[in-house]
Amino acid sequence: MTDTTHDTTARRVRHFVDAGYPDAGPVEAAVEGAVYRLGDGTVAKVWEHRQGSDLRRMQRFYADAAAHLPFDAPEILTVEDIDGVPMTVERELSGAPLARRIRTDDPEVLPEAVDCLVGVLRALAAAHEVAEVKELPVLDEERPLWEGHATFGSALADLVERRVSRCAGVFAVQVHDFYRKRATLIEKLRSLPRADEAVVHGDIFPETVLVDDELRPLALVDYGFLSTGGDPRFDAAVTAARFPAASERAPEITRRLTARFADEFGYAIDDLLLYRAAYAMATSDAFAPGGGDEHCAWCVSVLEDPAVAEVLRR
Repeated sequence: MTDTTHDTTARRVRHFVDAGYPDAGPVEAAVEGAVYRLGDGTVAKVWEHRQGSDLRRMQRFYADAAAHLPFDAPEILTVEDIDGVPMTVERELSGAPLARRIRTDDPEVLPEAVDCLVGVLRALAAAHEVAEVKELPVLDEERPLWEGHATFGSALADLVERRVSRCAGVFAVQVHDFYRKRATLIEKLRSLPRADEAVVHGDIFPETVLVDDELRPLALVDYGFLSTGGDPRFDAAVTAARFPAASERAPEITRRLTARFADEFGYAIDDLLLYRAAYAMATSDAFAPGGGDEHCAWCVSVLEDPAVAEVLRR
């Protein structure tokens, strides 16, 4: 933790203590910001890249999701402000992250763990009330992903085009034939037919799925990074790739999960690989301007995957 981060954390904890939460303390840094346990069954989440209006829309989406999903969604109790940064106070959800229950670097992943992921993906694919979530911006952008678009593929193509240019230099050096791959990906995304729209979480992996002792899903958390309404194949594509830990067996695990999801839902593997490439290009500099961090290196590995490269060669 840097000195600046430490000072910010200490200042925020003092804010919560002064506001009547004497047991407040930091929990973890989520993708969208820092989380603090307040000690009364609630947590505070400080959103670094969101406006209050976005969070109130997220509040309405969560309330709707809770009525349509078979597991819990976060519940935003209030939207507030701390040091000029928007903050939500949310009900603390039960369950432990799936990552604490299993080894994500083992190709022989427990069948119960894979069944858990299948159940989460199936539930999201069946959640078609997407009006609120389609109005959300993604990553650190200010406008909704869908603004000016009639299809998910077109919206995603524009996102890729905007974002990947920010670390094109890194990709040009590390990804074989990068510029042709980028052009092919954008063209293929734009030509995708309209799909049935469902809730897309955008970043499901073992830390965002809360489970019980039998690995049954109790809640899905950390919406907001790439949450929107769109093609449920996107979540399946990302989940299969984000599930395994960084190990030499990760490609094998990803291939197995991709095949399982394709078989379970009747998805074409080429479509999953296409969406995986889109995720890699769109998020490559999500955590470090210009790329160059561990996540960017992971995105390079996705684009260098022979199966992904083959899809972008056709």
